[in-house]
Amino acid sequence: MTQQTDHSSQVSKQLLLEGAEELFARYGFDGTSIRLIAKKLDINSGMISYYFGSKEALYLEIFKNRLIQITAEISEFDRFELDAEEKLRGYLLIYIKRISSNENFHRLLYNQLATHRHPAVIAMVTEARVHIYQFLLKIISSGIQTGQFKSIDAEIFALNILSFIPPVYTGNLSSLMHLNEPVRNDITGRMIDHILLMVIPEKFALNNSCHA
Repeated sequence: MTQQTDHSSQVSKQLLLEGAEELFARYGFDGTSIRLIAKKLDINSGMISYYFGSKEALYLEIFKNRLIQITAEISEFDRFELDAEEKLRGYLLIYIKRISSNENFHRLLYNQLATHRHPAVIAMVTEARVHIYQFLLKIISSGIQTGQFKSIDAEIFALNILSFIPPVYTGNLSSLMHLNEPVRNDITGRMIDHILLMVIPEKFALNNSCHA
């Protein structure tokens, strides 16, 4: 009975986090109230206080929950025995899918970064971005050492990934490609291929295209 109750509590807490995340992303921190969250989720506002204590604690928990997922994702992916190109391609796919499937959080994230409020959130976000940056740097540096990648500025490349990809998938920039038709499903693959062309020596790129 206790295990079932604990499981039910965790499910309810997760649903609450997801619902609140959507509202914070839409209305911002100041525009989202405990009452609005309770109304949206059709729950008693006391449940929010029970789980989190306050609106700010709930807000912090949203970031903590998502950023733990990001760091766990990197740790898990790093266990695979892949060469540098396979690792970069694979991680870019995961990175893009995570952003495109969690638009609310990434909109909330960039709003937070723009306002510089909530120092605890800024600290968590900075830590997660450093983790991603260092992981990308590690892949690129490894690829350069093995000759799979060009001798590029690995730091600038990693920064470009962090700054370039999120706005494309959270700001609907990809819709500009086809103003009169749905965005093509292969945009992610095309994006990754384009990024890899920046780092793969021409001879390897030609070989890969011949084998495709």
